[in-house]
Amino acid sequence: MKKNIFRGIVLFLLSVIGMNLQAQSQRKVQKTVDKRTEQLGKDKEEKKKEGKKQEEIKRKAHIEMQTKAVQKRMKKTRRKSKRNNDNKKEFFVKRWFKRL
Repeated sequence: MKKNIFRGIVLFLLSVIGMNLQAQSQRKVQKTVDKRTEQLGKDKEEKKKEGKKQEEIKRKAHIEMQTKAVQKRMKKTRRKSKRNNDNKKEFFVKRWFKRL
C-alpha cells in the first residue's frame, strides 16, 4: 500500500515537472520567433531606406545632367504639378491678367 502511494506521489511530481519544463521550452521558442520577426522587420526597413537613398541619388544625377534652361523648366513644371496635385489655385493676380 505504501509502495503504491509512494509511486503515485513520484509519478505525480514527475508529471508536474515535465509540464513545467515543456512550458519553459515553449517560451524559448516564442522568444526566438519574436526575435526573428523583429529582425526581419528591421531588415525590411533598412532595405526601404536604402532604396529611397538610391532613388534620390539617381534623381539628383538625372537633374544635374540637364542644361540650365531644362533645369528651370523642370523646376517650374514640378511646382505647377505640385500645386495641381494639392488642388491650389494660381496667385489671384495671375488669374486676373491671364490671357484667354
